[in-house]
Amino acid sequence: MTPVLILAVPVVLVLGVLLWRRPQRGLLAIAALTPFHGLLAIVPGGESLSPWKEGLLLLTLAATFVSPYRRRLPAPSYPWWPAVVAWVAIGVLSALLVSGLAGIIAIKITYFYLVIPVILWRAPFDARDRDHLVTILMGTTAVTAVIGLAQQVIGGERLAELGYRWDEHLRISGGILRSFSTFTTPFAFGLFVMIGLIVGCSVSFADPHRLRNRLFLCATPIMVLGMGVTIVRASYIGLAVALLWLAVHRYRTLLLGFGATAALAPLVLFAVPSSILAPLFSSSSLGERGDGWSQTLSSLWVHPFGQGLGATGSAAADTVAQSNPMLSELSYTAAVQFGFMPYQPDNYYMKLAVELGPIGVWLFVLVLVCAAVSTLRASRVLSGQDAALALGVSGTIVAAAVASTVATYLEIFPLDVYFWLLLGTVGCALTQHWSPHRSSLTASDSAPSHSVRPAVESRPTSASC
Repeated sequence: MTPVLILAVPVVLVLGVLLWRRPQRGLLAIAALTPFHGLLAIVPGGESLSPWKEGLLLLTLAATFVSPYRRRLPAPSYPWWPAVVAWVAIGVLSALLVSGLAGIIAIKITYFYLVIPVILWRAPFDARDRDHLVTILMGTTAVTAVIGLAQQVIGGERLAELGYRWDEHLRISGGILRSFSTFTTPFAFGLFVMIGLIVGCSVSFADPHRLRNRLFLCATPIMVLGMGVTIVRASYIGLAVALLWLAVHRYRTLLLGFGATAALAPLVLFAVPSSILAPLFSSSSLGERGDGWSQTLSSLWVHPFGQGLGATGSAAADTVAQSNPMLSELSYTAAVQFGFMPYQPDNYYMKLAVELGPIGVWLFVLVLVCAAVSTLRASRVLSGQDAALALGVSGTIVAAAVASTVATYLEIFPLDVYFWLLLGTVGCALTQHWSPHRSSLTASDSAPSHSVRPAVESRPTSASC
């Protein structure tokens, strides 16, 4: 530990200086590094480095109080904040009433990354920051997709030799290794690529002549294949729904793609081996989920206001794991099957129903609705890349709402990071668009937005409002 501490001191000092000059760098670093956080699983002593992300965010937040750059741009617009505050308030109250100080673990897991919108409120992204964020998302999506495909060639046995564990990182479905790339699970990998494809496609369609966007569009088949080998159906459905959302609200030509896909689907299904299709259309996992969901709904008669934040999900699993170190010898799946771990609903709405009751579910749905509507409206107010980014973000929220029916979406890292980061970024663009000081944002503060005039056929119409 001593060498690590010796190396950490100068790193923290240099990072502190960089963040003092521009706190926004901290959020861009988080965006660039979090997709590779899962590599710590095979790094000796990697678990001790796991809190780096929380430390970096807290250091970035502290920098917003001392940085000379923090007040140069107007505070972002967050129309969804009342719903978020109500959701957080009921969750924090339930955690403290049911678990006391132990409820802090559940509060941290559920709400910690809300610090990101707070950082953006104190040190908003300018146009250059937003452009860098899109570039980072595009690049990390492509890189992780290539690594995910490479895992199919490497194979599970060789990956296990590197330090990955079966049933925790390595999973087989229908004889196919489920790629997880630089993440810890296929779910995080598949849903992250989903986010990158939605935002990247929205921005690239708006300006296909820019080199970065052309490269992204050319790499799209690789990213789709990378997402495909995760065998995460939530990512497939979420991507399809989000692309339909983009088609309805702006990019009408995507509807032709949906038509072509529907026409070719029977041929593809006929040509693909049944060993690959079987895990995709298997109903066994859905049946298991359905049994658990029915039990959850029945429990609401006994606990109409929920059992308290942290009664299930990652917080409950962490609490049990800390109280019983022997569980480290079991895989996560085995621990749940043998009853050592609490019930994991694989549905964020059901998770909230168990913890916070119908009121908590309603507040979360209200957060999603407010976020989706506000970003969609922002896409109609803004222009150029900011408009395309806002539309893409609204698509990711719709996709998250769909994926949350079969995954505890906001408990899967780094999906929670990108959810709040992208949402806050749109708020920054909106207030800077309306700011009376907009003309004073010179090249030193913001980069060209690479905007283009939307095509006539892709402008929003009254029918889509």
